[in-house]
Amino acid sequence: MPRQARAVATREAILLAAASVFARAGYPSATLADVIAEAGVTQGSLYFHFESKHALAVAVIGAQHERSISLPADAGGVRAMVLLAGALARQIRADPVVQAGLRLTTESADLFPDHAGRPFGDWAELCALLVRQGIDAGDLRPDLDAAAAGRFLRSAFTGTQVASQASTGWDDLLERTEETLGLALGALAVPERRDEVVALAALVREG
Repeated sequence: MPRQARAVATREAILLAAASVFARAGYPSATLADVIAEAGVTQGSLYFHFESKHALAVAVIGAQHERSISLPADAGGVRAMVLLAGALARQIRADPVVQAGLRLTTESADLFPDHAGRPFGDWAELCALLVRQGIDAGDLRPDLDAAAAGRFLRSAFTGTQVASQASTGWDDLLERTEETLGLALGALAVPERRDEVVALAALVREG
């Protein structure tokens, strides 16, 4: 393997190992020795790519955000909102990088003031865009403040995944996400289409 490709592979292995350690132990309890053991690399290799535990955590937060915010949507508006929530829920259950990024940004956000808030802001903006599309499609109430609704949906999902992790280790995350979206959409939908819009929450289980 060429040197550059080997360096990229080593960095990725360290990042994945750090994610596993952060997801399992949290930032305060995680050590670089744990990451080195998990990755199977030398101390020198780790420090070549990352100067500190803090730098590793920042890289994990960035990787998590890239994976989550780039999730594809098959449609716009409410349908896309539900499909994205379901895809993210499945990522949370299966991907240590996503698990670690969420744990770092919820449990230790004060340690990463320049990085922890960005994912939440971007998700709120994406939700606001989908709310506006839902309004334009006639599914959601035209009197809604789309930005406020986007922040509400972001916060509702965040609370749902935190509670699911604490209660069942995310085993019930898809069910709880569907439940949360059903209640939220019931409040946001135009009255004459409420049942139809709320039924879209079942799309969380698709995929």
